[in-house]
Amino acid sequence: MFRPFLLPLLLLLSACSTYKPDGTFDPAMDPNALSEKFLRDLRAGRDAEGSVQQLADYNPGNLAAALDTREKQLAFWVNVYNGMVQYLLTKNPELYDDRSNFFDTPRFTVAGHELSPNEMEHGIIRGGENRLGLGFIPQLFPSTFERTFRIRGGDSRIHFALNCGASDCPPVAIYAPATYNEQIDARVRSYLAQHSELKQEDGDEVLVTSPLFSWFRGDFRDHDGVDDFLVDYGVLTEENKNVKREYEEYDWTLETGIWAD
Repeated sequence: MFRPFLLPLLLLLSACSTYKPDGTFDPAMDPNALSEKFLRDLRAGRDAEGSVQQLADYNPGNLAAALDTREKQLAFWVNVYNGMVQYLLTKNPELYDDRSNFFDTPRFTVAGHELSPNEMEHGIIRGGENRLGLGFIPQLFPSTFERTFRIRGGDSRIHFALNCGASDCPPVAIYAPATYNEQIDARVRSYLAQHSELKQEDGDEVLVTSPLFSWFRGDFRDHDGVDDFLVDYGVLTEENKNVKREYEEYDWTLETGIWAD
C-alpha cells in the first residue's frame, strides 16, 4: 500500500543523481557550435552523419558542464530537437505515418542516451513537464539524463521554435546562445503574425490563434499566462487581452525543409 508521506522522499531521491564531468572536459569542444553545424549541413543538403556521431559520442557530464548558461542550454536543445526531426524524417518519411510512434520512440542519440522527440521536448526543453499535463503537471520520476539536462522553468517561447515535421510547425532557425533571446522573440512574432487573427462573430471580437496555446497553456506562466503573452508579443492589447479565443485546426501534413529566412 502506497503511503503519501513517502512521496516527498521519493521526489528527493529522484533529484539527487546527475551526470558529472569525467575529468577530460575541453571547453573548446563547443556543443552549441556542433548543434549549429548540424542544422547548417541539413539545410544545405550536406552529409550530417559526422555531426550525428559527435552528438552521440559526447560525454554527458562534459556536455552538462559546457552548457553552463540558460541560453546555451536552450539554443543547443532547440537546435538538436529540430535537427533530429529533420534528419529522421528526411531519411525515413514513412516514420510519420504513425505520428504517436514517431514521437514516442527513441531513435536519436545525444551523449550516449537514445532519446525520442517526446523525451527531448517534454523531459528536457520544457523542463520536465508531463507530456499530457498541459504544462501544469511535472514528471514525477525523471531519468538521470533528464535530471541533468532539463531546463528548469522552461521557456514558453520554444513552442514557436520547435519544428515537429508538420506543415503548421514553426520554421527551423539556427539559434546561437549570444543571440538566442533576440532570435526567438523574432520567431514568436513572425509565427503569431501568420497564425492569429481578430474577427467579429455575432458582434463580439474573437481571436483565432494557434492551438499551441491550448495544448501547453500552463507553460505560459512565465509570462503570467496566455493573455499576457499575447499582449507582450503585440497580438492583443491590455484593453482587449481577455477577448474570447478560438483555435485553428492544426495541419499535421508531413512537411520537412521548412527553414526560417
